[in-house]
Amino acid sequence: MGVVRRRQWSAARIPTSVQTVDRSETTMTAPTYPPLPTSRYTSELRHETARFADAGRGLPLSEPVPTCPGWTLGDLVRHVRQGHDWATTILTTRSTELILPGADTAAGEDKSWTERVAELGAQEVAQESPIVDPGLRTRFLAEGADRLVEAVDGVGPEVPIWAPHGKQNMEFWPRWAVFETAVHRADVYLMAGLPFELDNDVALDCVDFCVSAFGAPAARPFLSPLFSEVPRGGQTLSFRSTEPSAARASNWLITCAPDGVRVTRNAPAGDAADATVVATPSDLLLVVKGRLRPENPRMAVLGDRALLDFWLSHAIS
Repeated sequence: MGVVRRRQWSAARIPTSVQTVDRSETTMTAPTYPPLPTSRYTSELRHETARFADAGRGLPLSEPVPTCPGWTLGDLVRHVRQGHDWATTILTTRSTELILPGADTAAGEDKSWTERVAELGAQEVAQESPIVDPGLRTRFLAEGADRLVEAVDGVGPEVPIWAPHGKQNMEFWPRWAVFETAVHRADVYLMAGLPFELDNDVALDCVDFCVSAFGAPAARPFLSPLFSEVPRGGQTLSFRSTEPSAARASNWLITCAPDGVRVTRNAPAGDAADATVVATPSDLLLVVKGRLRPENPRMAVLGDRALLDFWLSHAIS
């Protein structure tokens, strides 16, 4: 989440035939990799939630969150709990339709995904008591994570559950919960000046969860509103981990083709891209979620920097 800011990128770089907004669906190419075990996700969710709470104990709730423009720490705390509660509601009700965050009814309200999420923090400002005291805040967050873990464990893989993309409950919701919580833990760590790291396999799984969404047609409504403006002239971007993995995807090639954006996992090392970012798994997650700028000396950036900047400002939300 966060406010997406536009960056200029020369239209002269895009063939005239594809300078208009491309409405085609995106695609994702093989190979695929299995998710982590559900028990690993649930343990990581509890761990990430606890670290999120601990990092913010010494910060005032009114402290702005630089990586989420317009939000305070209080907004972020509420958002994390609201996200966990939202997923819990979908899982416990066995919903096969989208339930908007904070809504009591299935999809149908005349509000976009981003509008709904942006409104939630303001709706609950009056309910500050559970989060003002750091100890109560920790319990408030832990309770939300515990309820979500119980919901995940209580739904078998054969039960149809709505999900934005991918296979429903066992291959989406546990991954989403860890990804969402880890990214927001990074927001607080960056505020507090703490080094952010995940185990490599978890970080790579989170990067894959994020990047693969660009190639999933069903995920389109949940991406940045500016995603439709990314170039479609065959431009390529590569995000590569410094830690290759045989069990997980560790590099991703994004092809901005006229017929739709394609995502290729573990493309051959010799396949050159127009723009490439090479970083550790944890830093790569921060880049693909817009939390760390590519000019940071911890990573290497090769090729067309203007294309990379344009992609990050239009695809990352």
